[in-house]
Amino acid sequence: MSRMIDLIRQIANKDPQLAKDLQRETDALADRRAFGLNFERHTPEAVELLGRPVRKNDKVRILPDRGGRES
Repeated sequence: MSRMIDLIRQIANKDPQLAKDLQRETDALADRRAFGLNFERHTPEAVELLGRPVRKNDKVRILPDRGGRES
């Protein structure tokens, strides 16, 4: 993103209106999505809630017996 800002500053010396337009568009993009290292925004598909009793309509994972394999 800093490279883009540097380029917009260079353009501002030659064409200020174009620089303003580009800055407005890059600001809109920056507000919409984070740049750099970011992680996907999602809710986990499975969460282990240890110690919580199983209730009706809960989705549970059934583990195979120790030493056994999943079929």
